[in-house]
Amino acid sequence: MHVHMGPTDGMLHMAAGVTSVRDLANDNDALLQMKREIDSGTAIGPRITMRGFMDGRGPYTGPTKVFVDTEAEARSAIDNYAKLGYEGIKVYSSIKPELVPTIIKLAHEKGLRVSGHVPAFMTARQFVEAGADEIQHINMLFLNFFFDEVKDTRTPARFIAVAERGATLDLNSLPVQAFLRLLKDHNTVIDPTLTAFEGMFVDRPGKMSVSYAAIADRLPPQVRREFLAGGLPVPEGKDARYHESQLATLRMTKLLYDSGIPIVAGTDGLPGFTLHRELELYAQAGISPPEVLRIATLGAARVAHKDKELGSITPGKLADLVLIDGDPAKRISDVRRTALVMKDGALYEPAALYKALGVKP
Repeated sequence: MHVHMGPTDGMLHMAAGVTSVRDLANDNDALLQMKREIDSGTAIGPRITMRGFMDGRGPYTGPTKVFVDTEAEARSAIDNYAKLGYEGIKVYSSIKPELVPTIIKLAHEKGLRVSGHVPAFMTARQFVEAGADEIQHINMLFLNFFFDEVKDTRTPARFIAVAERGATLDLNSLPVQAFLRLLKDHNTVIDPTLTAFEGMFVDRPGKMSVSYAAIADRLPPQVRREFLAGGLPVPEGKDARYHESQLATLRMTKLLYDSGIPIVAGTDGLPGFTLHRELELYAQAGISPPEVLRIATLGAARVAHKDKELGSITPGKLADLVLIDGDPAKRISDVRRTALVMKDGALYEPAALYKALGVKP
């Protein structure tokens, strides 16, 4: 539910058992070309649903050619995304807060959902109250309570503040509980991307990334080296705090789940493998393996409005199946053990796909 498709990503997703993805920001021409190739059968990859990316102009503008600083620009961008078959809009950090309600109104008029980063100088509460359907990244929820310190979320401060203060947030406090009620009342979906914050808060230079330790030996050396880079620079004396704050992201996710707030499993990372780790983190947070599997399948399909054709093994739905050598309903990590993948009734051998990419089965 959170990818940015690249040229070799399709086969990695398929080998990992991911037969459908939601692309949340990409070069429009490149994404449309990848989608055409996959849909026509000339390339191997998951079916793609597309979300249109937009940002405001400025020194921290995100990777997009679609700039929106006025209502006219917003209307033009949204009309074009709707015409191209996009199913939603993702806003980024440099969008003007005063323009957010207009963007959401225009998108909803076209039947498009709106998600994204909470724009700079805006709180998550304000974003939800303006009508946003979904928030990307668990740090954005923590920052709702750290607005006194971090108002400009275009810089690494949006990560550092949560690493340093996340562990201190009282999840049972009245402000947090009130915010959760707001999310529940608005049926706001949360895309936590826990793996991203595990890497930033816990990984250290020269040590194998916690997120990829289980599969690093299967990957080519140039990829493995990237897993030794470490996360955020850790000030002296704050190593334990950064670890505690990573655990706080798990507790927040479990609290969302217990509060009945929809969660979707997205990654924003290495295709396929990162989703497996994301699901492990949900289980570590205390969500039962069967519920983790539901979040990643039928739950995702419902949020994407694809549950009439995807998300469960049901007569009449598309023939997408993943055969696992294990029992992920008991041990969620068994999702890594893909033995056979079916998409639209066509069979794919994960071992052969991995071999073609230089990855050990």
